Amino acid sequence: MGRKTLLLAIALTAACLSGIAGAAPAIGATWGAPSPHIAPSTDAADEPPPPAEESDPFATDPSATDLPATDPPPTVPVPTVPAPAPSAPDEVAPSPEPTVVPPGDPGTTSDGATLRAAATVIEPFGAGTHRLAGADRFATAVAISGRFQPGVPVVYLATGLDFADALAAAAAAARQGGPLLITTPDVLPAVIRDELIRLAPAQIVVAGSELAISPAVFAEVATLAPVVHRIGGADRYETADLLIDGAFPVATQAYVATGRAFPDALAASAAAAEIDAPVFLIDGLAAVVRDESIALMRSLGVRTVRIAGGDAAVGTALERDLDAAGFAVVRHQGADRYQTAAAINEAVFGDEASIPAAFLTTGGDFADALGGAALAGGIGSPIYLVRTECVPPEVADALVGLAPSARVVLGGLESVGEPVARGIECAVVWTKPATGRITDGFGPRAPICTPGGCTQSFHRGTDIATGCWAPIRAASSGRVVTAGVVGTYGNFVKIDHGSGIQTGYAHLSNGGVLVRVGQYVQVGDQIGWSGATGAATGCHLHYEVYVNGSQVDPVPFMLSRGVMLG
Repeated sequence: MGRKTLLLAIALTAACLSGIAGAAPAIGATWGAPSPHIAPSTDAADEPPPPAEESDPFATDPSATDLPATDPPPTVPVPTVPAPAPSAPDEVAPSPEPTVVPPGDPGTTSDGATLRAAATVIEPFGAGTHRLAGADRFATAVAISGRFQPGVPVVYLATGLDFADALAAAAAAARQGGPLLITTPDVLPAVIRDELIRLAPAQIVVAGSELAISPAVFAEVATLAPVVHRIGGADRYETADLLIDGAFPVATQAYVATGRAFPDALAASAAAAEIDAPVFLIDGLAAVVRDESIALMRSLGVRTVRIAGGDAAVGTALERDLDAAGFAVVRHQGADRYQTAAAINEAVFGDEASIPAAFLTTGGDFADALGGAALAGGIGSPIYLVRTECVPPEVADALVGLAPSARVVLGGLESVGEPVARGIECAVVWTKPATGRITDGFGPRAPICTPGGCTQSFHRGTDIATGCWAPIRAASSGRVVTAGVVGTYGNFVKIDHGSGIQTGYAHLSNGGVLVRVGQYVQVGDQIGWSGATGAATGCHLHYEVYVNGSQVDPVPFMLSRGVMLG
């Protein structure tokens, strides 16, 4: 039995919980309606439309590394404690303590099937917007675990000063029906100790080596539950494998995410719990996947491996290695960490008739999100990454489609501001793609025939007289999906901006395409030089806008975004 068992237990006990104190206060915000889209045209195309793009499936994904310096700082300060050693180091001596949960742990039945214990009760969220936050990251973790009622089968404890062990433990905690709490390496915060006492778990799993969580902290924790184990390896990758081995006797699917950054693994942790899949951490810059990880996948019965993030996070060599090992490999990626999280969630939750909640956490720091991954996974809900003061368009679109009854903001106002709780969407910046007067607009016209071919009788773009070898710029930020010769367009570039919007740039000069498929470009970046390739009578830019796959008039589209062409 998997997540459905837990949800049944929640449903059966929800009626008894209506008077339970400690629910997060509802902010009372109303999620904003989606931004209006221009109605797509249904007319026939002018130039032959570009063929289905052979977009690079391993295109660069800055999802784990692309945030600008202005993104939010860590949510809250860490309490004053003795300076810890770096959490989840890459090379440390393994702990001499037990590294696996022995047979008979609360998450395993006698026949080896893993389940969430029926005793697990998670207080459901009512309709509306809720915020789970505390004075610091440890108090926030307690606010999150406070949704679990006492008597949980297990609590996972990881360092709160790094993300790796906690994110690897989150999917295991959700699988076994328990929360995830965090500590400093050398001192167990009082609020965490009190929460462990309140939860009264059957066992506590300490995730990480002795450098991640010291023997002194382990000894204190050992007095708070009947059974306490440490699961720690020589580095974060081995620790993740050991955590998986202790919580997942079987799994047909698995996620892999880079262990060098947190965003992709965070989104994958909640999605993984929905499909009873573990999350393997791998060195995204390595040439091959660890032999031990491959062997563990095979022993679990994994057939499909889902890569969280693009090839900047998990390299194409690793994808080839997984494919060569006999796994079916699927990659979930986006132009940045926000789009990647949305893509991960769409693949798992997109077909759900309903979900109980959607969790929103900052994409700039991991502190508040660590415990949230286990809670979201425990109730079958996705985690989305947001900016401090607004919701990225792809996330806003996803939330409109999923229509969760509740939205749960993780962290205080310093990390996730009130505009996010109100559903304020981030503004998308647009600019002129080229300078020059408009020589032809969107609509009917006589066909034009040149040595490069003949156009049709409807012009589906705006022609801008640039002259030859003038700079052509990206009208907005996005990923290049086409870059090369396409029929009567000549040298052609198409950029996907997300939310169903794309722009096209035709007739670029020979040698004038400056970008490649899969490249992420910022608004205003030069992508080419104007020319007269294809069906063109002189040097100019033929500029197109696509909304949900259909060309629309670029002039009113751009004007509605504050940009006047021509």
